[in-house]
Amino acid sequence: MNIREITIGRSKTSDIYLDDRCIYASNNHGSIYYDGNQMMYRDNSSNGTMVNNIMVRRRAVPIRQGDIIMIAGRYQLNWNQINSFFVQRQPMPVNNAYQSVPDSPVSQALRAAAEPQVDLHKWSWGAFGLYGIWGFFNGCWWAFLVAIFLGSWIPLIPNIIFGIYGTRWAWENKRWDSAEDFVKTQSNWDIAAIIVICLAVFFSLIWVFILIAALS
Repeated sequence: MNIREITIGRSKTSDIYLDDRCIYASNNHGSIYYDGNQMMYRDNSSNGTMVNNIMVRRRAVPIRQGDIIMIAGRYQLNWNQINSFFVQRQPMPVNNAYQSVPDSPVSQALRAAAEPQVDLHKWSWGAFGLYGIWGFFNGCWWAFLVAIFLGSWIPLIPNIIFGIYGTRWAWENKRWDSAEDFVKTQSNWDIAAIIVICLAVFFSLIWVFILIAALS
């Protein structure tokens, strides 16, 4: 096998170019290379790569012919494209293109630590409703400064921005034990924020009714 490294991404200089329709892929999403013993896939992206349903993020893992490689969990790499850069020593399975190949010890360890995929585009109620406090516990300490200096001047706009990008910012700015831990934590923040929002609306309505009653 030729010892070289190929790049994968939305940059037009990539060996395997992902066109502009692949909006969730990074410009330099990942690379494939031969380390002298086996073929490796290295992820360099924000949204990660699914290799045989295992999330790979900013690390290298061994791959074999027929493995299912999903860029950002959405766009499947074609092995014909990969093979055009490498002279294969290991033949494709003859019975089924996706016939399972015995895992290496590294692959087994990765599978044991398999994590669910995180939807980084999910709306964050926790960040929307409580971003000043939420930021301290989710790696976004500067959210408190935004709340102090902008929250009272331009209400709701920071809330909406944090609601849109909060999930991504929390995932990228804090070290989490696992994707499951991250999802559970954000879910708890969502519940807390929704409760606070509902209470705020409830007491605001009561205050309005009191003012109306006082003025009538």
